Amino acid sequence: MIKEYLDNVRSYLKDLPTDEREELLQFYEEQMLDAGYSIQEIEAKYGTPKQFARSLKIEYFIENDEVADDMVPRSTRTKNRMNLVWLVILGLFASPILIPVAIGLIGILIAAVIGFLGILFGIYVGIIGVLAGGLIAFVNGVLLLWQSVATGIFYIGAGLLLTGAVIFFAPIVWRMTRWLFEMLVTFIKWIGNRYLSKNNVKGAR
Repeated sequence: MIKEYLDNVRSYLKDLPTDEREELLQFYEEQMLDAGYSIQEIEAKYGTPKQFARSLKIEYFIENDEVADDMVPRSTRTKNRMNLVWLVILGLFASPILIPVAIGLIGILIAAVIGFLGILFGIYVGIIGVLAGGLIAFVNGVLLLWQSVATGIFYIGAGLLLTGAVIFFAPIVWRMTRWLFEMLVTFIKWIGNRYLSKNNVKGAR
C-alpha cells in the first residue's frame, strides 16, 4: 500500500529532476516503513498523494531558491519561482479553509504587481527623461558655443552632469528593482511554508 501511495505521489512529481525525485521518495518510503504506518495513518499525516506531492514541490522550489547561486541560470531560477507562485495559489484554492487566504493573496499579488510596475514605470521614465534632457542640453551647448561660449559651456556641463547622474543612479535603481522583487518572492515563500508545507498539509486538506 505504501508503494502504491508513493507511486501516485511520483505521478504528480514529474516536473522535478528524476534523481532528486527518486531520492526524496526513497527517503519517505523508508520513513513510512520504519514507522509501520498504515495507509490511513499516511493520509492522516501527509494528506492525499496529490496534496503530499504539492507540498513536496513547494518545499523543493523554496529550498532550491534559497540555495541557488550564480551557477544556476537566471531563466531557470525565474521559471522555478513562477512554478512556486502557481503551486502556492493552487494549493490555497484546493482547500475550502484556505480559499479566503488565496483570494487575499491574489489581491495582494495584483496590488503588488501594479505597484511594482508603477514604481518601475515612474523610475525608468524619470531616468529616460533625465537622460534625454542631458543629451538635449549637451547638443544645445555645442550649438550655442558659436553664439556665447559661456552659455554653451554651461549647457554642455549641465548635459554631462545629467548624463553622469543617470549612469551613477542606474545601478542603484536596478538593485532597488531586484530588492522589491525579492521581497515579493519572500512573501510567497512564507505563505507556502506557513500553510502548504508537508508539516501543514493536513490542515490544508
